[in-house]
Amino acid sequence: MIDGKLFFDDAFDAEYINMPMWDQLGKIEDSESAGEVVKPKKFKPVNSVLTDDGVTITVTPNESRKIKELLVTLRTPFRAKVLRDLQTSRGLNNMLRLIR
Repeated sequence: MIDGKLFFDDAFDAEYINMPMWDQLGKIEDSESAGEVVKPKKFKPVNSVLTDDGVTITVTPNESRKIKELLVTLRTPFRAKVLRDLQTSRGLNNMLRLIR
């Protein structure tokens, strides 16, 4: 916090080509609850993520929650490594196999 304002260091996310996986998974979770307040004709649920190697992978809201729950249990240095791994299709598919 600087001068009473929150300060975010985007340098951590700068190593990613696409949106960080944590944020993409969060959008899937948010999308699930948005369906309750958005008119059905205008609602388009988010149900996939884009990895840094250009692969689009379908992830359910439940899978998204499980991945994020697992990540918050990890110690910070290891969590950062796992997050980097999740940015690739191989890493994300490995995680999905683990939680399914």
